[in-house]
Parts: sequence; C-alpha cells; structure tokens
Amino acid sequence: MDGETQTPSTSGSNKMWYIIGAIVVVLLLGWLVTRDMGGIAGTMAGVDTDRNMDGSTTYTDDQGNSATVGGGSMPENWPTDAPANFAGASIQYSGTSNPQTGEAGSAIVYTVSASSQAVADHYRAQLQSNGWKLENTANVGGATVLSASKGDRNMGIYITDAGEGKVSVTAGIEL
Repeated sequence: MDGETQTPSTSGSNKMWYIIGAIVVVLLLGWLVTRDMGGIAGTMAGVDTDRNMDGSTTYTDDQGNSATVGGGSMPENWPTDAPANFAGASIQYSGTSNPQTGEAGSAIVYTVSASSQAVADHYRAQLQSNGWKLENTANVGGATVLSASKGDRNMGIYITDAGEGKVSVTAGIEL
C-alpha cells in the first residue's frame, strides 16, 4: 500500500481533521504575529514577547506555551523519534503548544525546493523508520495530508506546492 491514497476510516478521519484544524490555527497565529502584531501581542495580558538575537520573536503565555516566528530553528521539545525535516528546509515558524486543545505539542512550518511527491515520500520513509504507523494519506485541494500515530501521540503533515519550485510543509505533533 506504500504510496497509495487511502480512504480515511471514520476514527482516523476525525483525528486527521483535528490535526489539520490545529495546523490551520497555528498557521493563522503565525501569520498574525508576522503581520506586525508583535506590539499588540506583546501588550496583551499574559503574553511575554522576547526579541531574540537571531532576529526571531518568541511569544510565551502564562502557561508556558510558546511560539517562535522568524527564527529558523526547530521547537526545543520536538521529539527525537519524529521525522526530520526535508533537506534544505527554510523554517518559517515553530511553536510549542496546541492552541486548539491546550495540550502539549509542537508545530513547524517550512519551505523547501523540492516536489510535493519527494517530500511526501520522505515523510512516509521517516515515519516508518522511526516506528510511526501511517494512519491516513489524503489529497485535499491539491495538498497531501499524512496522519500518523505512535503510542498515544499523533502527528499530522500538510504538504502543498508553494510555486516557483518550492513546497510548503506544516507538521504538528502531540506530545
């Protein structure tokens, strides 16, 4: 079944949509923060804004959830058994919380010069070699969505063509 598009099962489909929903929320948060919302976000109650030496900004709430925008680095709590980024990734966003559920998690958004198929194949191989079970593969609006599980953790990966030979990847994982 490698490389085939599978029809999601009912329970797997629900997990996949929750993961996609969380990824969309993270993307929207990143977009808002990068649209010069730093001054507003930094003055909101319970949000600490740190300007980092590498030009990135880290936003941390009073529960310890954080998001770093523009830093180009992986979240500190990204699991070692999670798939590595595709070679040559340019990280746009990383975060260390799941704003949809409040559960611990990490997310990463990056672009890379590659084909969507090559990136999807990379993630399938990485998931398998790291002991993850590929739950679902779907093509949604021209994007490839992969969902996987390992133990009680779930991971979602959204891969889409960003144009000009680049692919955009959003990956989120429950911790």
